[in-house]
Amino acid sequence: MFDKVSFFDTLDALHVEIKSGNYLLLVGEKSDLSHLHALSSITMIGAIFPRVIFGTQSFESGIVALKLSDKASFHLLKDMDKVGVLPMTKDVHSVFAVVDGLSSKLDDFLENIFFVLPEQTYIMGGGAGKMTLKQEPVIFDNHGFYQDSALVIQSSSSMNIGVGHGWEPLLGPFLATDCNGHTLEKINFKEAFHMYKSAVEKDTPERFNETNFFDIAKSYPIGILRCGRDPIVRNPIFSDGKSLSLIGNMDTNSVISILKGSKETLIEAAKQAALAANEHTTSKSYNVILVDCISRLLFLKESFQEELEAIKLVYPNEIVMWGMLTLGEIANANQEGIEFYNQTCVVGTL
Repeated sequence: MFDKVSFFDTLDALHVEIKSGNYLLLVGEKSDLSHLHALSSITMIGAIFPRVIFGTQSFESGIVALKLSDKASFHLLKDMDKVGVLPMTKDVHSVFAVVDGLSSKLDDFLENIFFVLPEQTYIMGGGAGKMTLKQEPVIFDNHGFYQDSALVIQSSSSMNIGVGHGWEPLLGPFLATDCNGHTLEKINFKEAFHMYKSAVEKDTPERFNETNFFDIAKSYPIGILRCGRDPIVRNPIFSDGKSLSLIGNMDTNSVISILKGSKETLIEAAKQAALAANEHTTSKSYNVILVDCISRLLFLKESFQEELEAIKLVYPNEIVMWGMLTLGEIANANQEGIEFYNQTCVVGTL
């Protein structure tokens, strides 16, 4: 899928080194993109994230530049509803997708792309966006910036994926009795914020009326329970005092729990995801792709470095690891369907 991976501190440094080719650019949100139009000598698509990853470091400012191989083709969907125009062929075995992480069209996009994917094709990727958690144009090409958009890169190369999060049930189960897209309105027929607040404040001395909502909520995500499998994690990012706004949809009548994690459980889950992604890798030369949630960094703080190092230790020293910290993570590790995760670590080998 990718012939070469490079990291540049600035757009000017990239401009000096790269003169031609097709590139995917993963950009940290603090980067200066005012001269993006100067990269007219290359064909590019890209997206902005809270941070990007190169090696065992993450960067608010910087660009991971990925040169596409001859086996890869890329598409920018300016409208996420237009998945049907993707020219998927039977020889596509791996897909890397970047979506507008705050788009209301996200779940329909994932459902639609599932139906056009060839059998035995793996997909991974994540949601672009900024730490403001306000939707704005964060996906781009040579011609401009877009929102409610997606990038899709497909290849005949093989991919292996591992997924893990390390969050465990604290309180529940509850029933999500009223949901509307990304909004959880009622839990057990009561206002969602009241139920969530009551549950969380039993476990922490912090109080929602004294502290920024997300500063507490990042440590207490909500899990959608699944029989025999880890819960799918949803991040509450805002409350109007009655409902909870989530990154990603939740279906009415979902069985949920309030989750809690520790440094140890999160780092171990990331390591296990890396081991799963490496289990069937036979090539001696490959990329390790890491799509990790920005909320994991906010929760782990300085220990997030340990998570990156735990993942990298699974692989030989010479293997390149790169990726991004996202607003939601995408994978179909179980080959049953495409999931949109929060607070989760997705590792791919390609």
